[in-house]
Amino acid sequence: MTHSPKSTSQNPHTITQAIILAAGKGERLGVLTYMRPKVMLPVGNKPIVEYIVEALAANGIRDIVLVVGYHRELIQDYLGSGERFGVNLRYVAQEHQLGTGHALSTAEDFANQRFLVLPGDNIVTASAIQDLVNAEENAILVTDQARGEQYGAVDVKLGKVVELIEKPHEQTHPWGNTGGYLLSHQIFMYLSQEFELPTAINHMIRDGATFVACETTTGWFDAVYPWDLLKLNGLALAATAAACMGECEPGVTLKGAVTIHPGSVIRANSYIVGPVTIGEGCEIGPGTVIYPYTSVGSNVVIESFTQLRNSIIGDMVQIGSHSHLTDTIVGAASSIGSNFMATTGNTQISLGGKYLSTHMGAIISENVTIGSHVSVRPGTMIGSQAQIGDMTYLQHDVPESTHVI
Repeated sequence: MTHSPKSTSQNPHTITQAIILAAGKGERLGVLTYMRPKVMLPVGNKPIVEYIVEALAANGIRDIVLVVGYHRELIQDYLGSGERFGVNLRYVAQEHQLGTGHALSTAEDFANQRFLVLPGDNIVTASAIQDLVNAEENAILVTDQARGEQYGAVDVKLGKVVELIEKPHEQTHPWGNTGGYLLSHQIFMYLSQEFELPTAINHMIRDGATFVACETTTGWFDAVYPWDLLKLNGLALAATAAACMGECEPGVTLKGAVTIHPGSVIRANSYIVGPVTIGEGCEIGPGTVIYPYTSVGSNVVIESFTQLRNSIIGDMVQIGSHSHLTDTIVGAASSIGSNFMATTGNTQISLGGKYLSTHMGAIISENVTIGSHVSVRPGTMIGSQAQIGDMTYLQHDVPESTHVI
């Protein structure tokens, strides 16, 4: 999902700093963000925020400040100093998530005269932000993909931003706000009494500031709801090439772009059709079948004759034999017994106080324990640390730390 931009070394306006806003939870992802922030959810076996750091590094931006809050220790432990990504990372804590403007204001003391601002929970490609990085004025990254009530619209005339319209009831403008900006230090004057960044930018525009619109139609991706993660996961895997760095026993069939990382073993007679990625230290099979657009994290055990299709499996997960998972997300450190069945289908899922229609399998949080011979109705969400007994048919959501016998 990343594309290398053209060299910007000759452009005297190229900036060197970015501030990533990564303090939020991601409420509309339901049980998946009980134990980790949205920015740390895996897509193609990498946290969402890692794609952003890579895109910035590809544009020569090495000085990155992350505004963190909800479960910030997970972000800091994973990204560290940024050395392994070729960047220098610093962290600022937003203790209370009061808005994007408030989040940015916490980084004022670290900000250069001109800097990039990106949300940490959207994936953006290096090429998508290239024009933003090279803009000579204040700029906003807009896209025709950010439509609907969950995004703000952007009124653009002759390449200039006239107004940001927050979460309109009707989409009256073709461009949506990605939350990506090139700003000057002047923005902090407007944030002293304003919690939301788009409102502060509107004040600047009314006071005569110019913001150019940098347009992208293919380089920005967001996951608002759990089923969006499956779509992003598929896009990420579609951009990968085959690489077998693990061990395959006799009779294993690999077709297409299958990536197997070091220390993983694919047992005899397993069948894997890419794009699929399998992390380090996994044991798969024997006789297991994995179909396209499935990512398997590190240190995962998938026992014999299990079938996975278009699913995300987190790190340290164990799935018993003869299980079937389709369009399903399984959080880290969950254990699933044999003969588990999570089929897909048209369903309604309750998120944010309303029911949404989608096509989905199960949505399983972290540290969940599921017994053997369990079946799950499409769209069922199972909260973190829940325990599901043997021979159970789940027709309703299971709250966190709940025991179902």
